[in-house]
Amino acid sequence: MNDGTPLVIEVRCNESADRGGNPALPYGPQEVIEEGILAREAGASILHWHARDIDGSERPNDTALYREVIEGVREQTDLLLHPTLGFIGTQGDARGRVRHIQELNEDPKTRIDMVPVDFGAFGADVWDGEYGRFLTDDQVIVNRVGYLSELLGVLQETDVFVYSVVWGAGAVRTARSFQEMGLLDRSTFWCLGFTGGEVPGGPPPTLANLQTFLEAIPAGDPWTVHCRNGDALPLAALAIMQGGHVSIGLGDYPYSRFGKPRNSDLVKMVADMSVTLGRPVARPSEAREILQLGHLQSV
Repeated sequence: MNDGTPLVIEVRCNESADRGGNPALPYGPQEVIEEGILAREAGASILHWHARDIDGSERPNDTALYREVIEGVREQTDLLLHPTLGFIGTQGDARGRVRHIQELNEDPKTRIDMVPVDFGAFGADVWDGEYGRFLTDDQVIVNRVGYLSELLGVLQETDVFVYSVVWGAGAVRTARSFQEMGLLDRSTFWCLGFTGGEVPGGPPPTLANLQTFLEAIPAGDPWTVHCRNGDALPLAALAIMQGGHVSIGLGDYPYSRFGKPRNSDLVKMVADMSVTLGRPVARPSEAREILQLGHLQSV
């Protein structure tokens, strides 16, 4: 329950989304930098992004694009930085998927704060409710145990904090098994993944499903919620009241019911909601303390 711990807000600014739903979605590094600065002013403490070119094409392993964002954001903010891993969905090259992280971490000025690891499998096919059909039929994110063992081993060598993405209680159990093996640190940030109606392969954002997640993760561990292809604001209210944190952004959903909002507008909505419900909003320094990231503090 809400114990007064400041709310950590993560902005998920672009993911793999396009501008069809909202032209405010950032693509290139300079756009991501601007979004990060505005999101920080609105109350965000973590920036998550995918490396993309100015035309929107994904460049998941382009160290230079990540470096440009990191240097630009750190020049003007104290945000915690959470880039994605490369080769999304690839199961055969763990070291290649982490190479840009290793290269960034060679320089204390571009060292990142955390990386995401998805546990368990997830059906990501898109459903068209209007016509009663699937628009895709082969979108499965697979995370084999053998591959995860290799990936977590490489991340341990890199000495980077793991942000554990889980799409169900079974994925939590898998991640906790890796903790038992010593491959996943006991100190992690659980990202509880929900999906909107367009992606029926994940849990819908309900209180009952949130409670199932909370029964599965260790008591007292920090956790956040996000909703892929769905409106995360009702879920955000539940998380705020339950003592969790919130991850939100145009990368997950365009929020067209508000017109053409920017990421910072969504962050402000969550921040205002938290204050209204009696929870202060965390500054990045407070988020670092909540997540026990002090030993990895960036320069």
